[in-house]
Amino acid sequence: MKNGCLSGLFSFVFLITQSFCLGQDRESHGRFLVREYLKSDTEAERETILKKLNALPATFDEVKEWLKLSDEYPPQQPGLHREFAPVGERKGEYFISVPSSYTPDRSWPMIIALHGVGGNGYEMAMKWLKSTTHYNEFIIAAPTYGSGLWWKEEPEKLVLSVLDKVKRSYRIDTNRIYLTGFSSGGHGVWYFGIRYPWLFAAINPIAGECPLPSFLVNLKNVPVFIVHGLKDTVIPVEAGRDAGSRLERLHYNVLCQELPELKHQFPAEAAGKVLEWFRMNKRMPYPKEIRFSTESLKYSFAYWIEITEFSELIGQVLGVYKDISGKLIRPEGASETAKIEGVVQKKDNEIFLTTHGIKALRLYLEDGFVDMESPLRVYINGKLVSFEKVEKDIRGMLDAARKRNDREALCSAYVDIKIPLD
Repeated sequence: MKNGCLSGLFSFVFLITQSFCLGQDRESHGRFLVREYLKSDTEAERETILKKLNALPATFDEVKEWLKLSDEYPPQQPGLHREFAPVGERKGEYFISVPSSYTPDRSWPMIIALHGVGGNGYEMAMKWLKSTTHYNEFIIAAPTYGSGLWWKEEPEKLVLSVLDKVKRSYRIDTNRIYLTGFSSGGHGVWYFGIRYPWLFAAINPIAGECPLPSFLVNLKNVPVFIVHGLKDTVIPVEAGRDAGSRLERLHYNVLCQELPELKHQFPAEAAGKVLEWFRMNKRMPYPKEIRFSTESLKYSFAYWIEITEFSELIGQVLGVYKDISGKLIRPEGASETAKIEGVVQKKDNEIFLTTHGIKALRLYLEDGFVDMESPLRVYINGKLVSFEKVEKDIRGMLDAARKRNDREALCSAYVDIKIPLD
């Protein structure tokens, strides 16, 4: 009798152990499939992977958890390194500073630093490394672009490629990515912040001028710290003051520091304060309020809204565009822009949108942002579009993660909406 009990006990333990091992294998296989989906370049491959996930079978919540844990990061050496990122058929240079205590066991904040005309990524990285003793907690990436005109197409691709490569190679906290730049690099900070506000927790233009002041409205959820020297004769302090005052009139989060003795040079004495300010700010992947303006489908995404179709006039040249002094800087005129404002009322599961120049859009939805199990009401220019229930979608979640390379901004589903006619 005693031996029979022992035999039964051993059988029970074996079954439990076997089930645990099978569970482990299933999870490992699921994470592998998710990883392969994110790396896949063809629709056919992704379709095959989805079938394999369904055959496990895998629930939505399981796939979401595997997605969060799917990345595998290679070992990295601390210190300052020269690296290259793909830019079309070419490769672009950047320098990356890795903290001495770096480990992929936790996520790390990141700073992207843009140099000015005549500079390079190495010099820009060294300015930050020499200016403060607190750099060891940040990964710093500083790309090199010859002319330093960061708002052109090629350097724009370079910066985005560097960001994407670093996120794939290091465990980056995508809610703590900061952007800084000096001189024309400061112009670049304004440009990237305005065009890609959803990427950054905060931005820091130094001795820069905003090249697109009419789009400053896009920085509603991006804190800005402007640093400028009062004795700067290359880019006068009025450039920083103008952008700062525009943001203040919008009631946005902006901090301005004017250094009385500083000419057109990197402000080493202010770097520590900037880093302290970075630490205080964290990105909200799903802010409850959005304001966004654009004239191109190339820049059509912001947080949880994507414009998928413009009205006919958007992008056409209408009127003229003037700089802050009133001079015409684009005699051919300025493009008509699309505009959208969005507010989420979570307790009522309602989204209110006001649009101009938009025919269709996509809303990305996530648990906690809205109640996925309850009816969703979307009011667009006062007209109601209702959804009884928004079904969670594994494919949509994986496709969005693949496109964004951002595990902190996952979406459980999306809905496509045609703007109701007046």
